[in-house]
Amino acid sequence: MSNSIIQQIRNVARREWKRMLTHPVYLLSSIGAMLFCYLFFLTLMSEGLPRQLPIGIVDGDNSSMSRTLERNVNASPQVEIVGKYASFTEARKDMQKGRIYAIIDIAPGFQSDLLANRQPSLSFYVNDVYLVAGSLSYKDLTYISELMTGFILQQSLQAKGVTGEENLMPILQPIAMDTHQIGNPYTNYSVYLSNVLLPGVLQMLIIMFTIYAIGVEMKQGTTREWLSRGNGSILSALTGKVVPHTVLFMLLGLLGLFLLYGVMGFPMNGSIAWMALAMFLFVMAHQAIGIFIIGLLGRLRDSISIGMFYSLLSVSFAGFTFPIEAMPRGVQIFSWLFPIRYYFKIYVNEALNGADIRYSLIYFAGMLAFLLLPFLVYPRLRNTIRQQDQSAIKKQQIQ
Repeated sequence: MSNSIIQQIRNVARREWKRMLTHPVYLLSSIGAMLFCYLFFLTLMSEGLPRQLPIGIVDGDNSSMSRTLERNVNASPQVEIVGKYASFTEARKDMQKGRIYAIIDIAPGFQSDLLANRQPSLSFYVNDVYLVAGSLSYKDLTYISELMTGFILQQSLQAKGVTGEENLMPILQPIAMDTHQIGNPYTNYSVYLSNVLLPGVLQMLIIMFTIYAIGVEMKQGTTREWLSRGNGSILSALTGKVVPHTVLFMLLGLLGLFLLYGVMGFPMNGSIAWMALAMFLFVMAHQAIGIFIIGLLGRLRDSISIGMFYSLLSVSFAGFTFPIEAMPRGVQIFSWLFPIRYYFKIYVNEALNGADIRYSLIYFAGMLAFLLLPFLVYPRLRNTIRQQDQSAIKKQQIQ
């Protein structure tokens, strides 16, 4: 690249920096919005899992055994009994109002049936309209009931003369479970969500800013001034236009990596350098998509709408909430049209699994492929910019 081209790019980049610093919408919608999202998501789920989920209990037995069960439930950090009800109807009304997420219904005669080995029933009612709260409540209540069953069996065996852990455990737990969660050992929802939600917000801002930065020049009729800084070269003008945004969003992306893996201590079993490279390609790939959209449509309003739709759709096709493999085969192919999918795969391989980098090279190449998109619409975008430039010249001549 010759010195003249580099100078042209510098001139356009200086102009873009000045526009960004003198227009509050740029800083508020990029730095301000991203910092707010970092603060919001990382503090909202700072505990990892929801704690003290409110539930209710209907104790129809009112025995020492039912009260023991109630105390065990309250001892759990996951749920908390906030209401005792005389009937199931009262508890159901509070669940429908959203005051509680689950109901424990203890039938009359629970303790007597239990002592007589008549297998009493213990009913749980969970509101699965709230997916996370409902599933966590059910999981915790089921676990507590299993512990209660083991405790009662232990008391029964000891009363029959079976003593010693070596004699009790084979009966209480015939198969010992030894579970190791490799990627997310603490079952931390913040690890699960933040590593994709935050890049999802970032990619939306990148696409919107790229579209707006180019489209507003054509809308306001300033393309002549823009091109003059690049000495009439549209390629230099485009490059200088996006370079400041690349630097800005790369810094925001690196800040996110620092907050996730440095401050919050999220799992990082691989190299942070590879994640930084993935973030750089992530930023450039979405800038390329923004250029492609504005170059294809040519109108700022239409491009912003399509860009927003694409950004929102990409989160669904990242595959971190619903697995891509479980989608219909005709839909699975669309997942490869979104760079966030490749970034997510690199994150899983590098940060969670600590796999060798060769398993992620294909995903790095996938993000690199998006950099070809601007060249597909370059002739069309060039013609649109030149038409706007000629229109601006005619307006000046008329005036």
